[in-house]
Amino acid sequence: MAFARELDYFAGHDELIIDFGKEHFFAPYGMLLLASKLKHFRLRNADLNISFRNYQGHHYPAHMGFFRMFGVDHGREVGEAWGSENYLPITKMVRDDFYEVAHDKFRELPDLIQRHADKIALMIARDQTENRDLFDVLSYSVREVMRNVFEHSEANELYYCAQYWPKSNKVEFALADFGVGIRRGLGENPNFRFKSDKEAIEYSLLPGVSGKTHLPRTSEVWFNSGYGLYMTSRLARTGGNFVIASGQMAIHLSRKTKNNYQTSFPGTALRFNMDVGQIGNVKARLDEFRKEGGEIAKTISGSGNRPPSAMSLLLRRDYSR
Repeated sequence: MAFARELDYFAGHDELIIDFGKEHFFAPYGMLLLASKLKHFRLRNADLNISFRNYQGHHYPAHMGFFRMFGVDHGREVGEAWGSENYLPITKMVRDDFYEVAHDKFRELPDLIQRHADKIALMIARDQTENRDLFDVLSYSVREVMRNVFEHSEANELYYCAQYWPKSNKVEFALADFGVGIRRGLGENPNFRFKSDKEAIEYSLLPGVSGKTHLPRTSEVWFNSGYGLYMTSRLARTGGNFVIASGQMAIHLSRKTKNNYQTSFPGTALRFNMDVGQIGNVKARLDEFRKEGGEIAKTISGSGNRPPSAMSLLLRRDYSR
């Protein structure tokens, strides 16, 4: 987190040297956050002479597309690695990529996002029946965080990567976009205009808070109820942790703790890290969080007490029958 702020300091210099040092493991979120920040930094500071050193020995991030993302000619391209049941490389997803066949133009975008989320979940879970809880938690959470990007950030693309550790039954999914950020996104709603990124992020994780809940519904199935990040972060905190960074602030949440970190990130970057075994039945957990969220939303001024949309609550199998 601190590195992102330090990087901005050198924007006014003539030369910058970044030394990657000895080889060490990059978790998905750290890898994606750093690659995204460097990509944006290089684009914004095209005249700055940047040298990268000692990166050749970092084989795992090279395979994941890390270096290519910010313009270093080393390793695989973004999205080039095939992935496996244990990982997904850094992958770029453009809005138009969701429209795979001609009749998709008649479907709502969240339905198309759900289809892609199912593919991601199945690639990692391998078997939808045998590993039902893992598939369910990934399918739901990936759908909600991707929805959030294309419905609120004004970004036309996003990047994601993931890692699964079978022995511990833990999974980490990371996502980043270069959109308007959480504070500006929520500011579209006159009820949610905040002076700091910290306050905006904190409110974004509450039920019923959205930049669009004040607008008329455009869909009877998919509408902005402001429950997506709330439900996803609750799932993550039940069996792991949730991190979200936007603008000058990052917030880390676990079951019992909350930590704030100063950073500098254009758009929004987030991760959920979950111990699937601790979550158990995902549908039951979502039902629990929905009820709790409904009571919390009643206390939030400006939320409109809009109930969570059906699709922000139900798993894919519940509405595909």
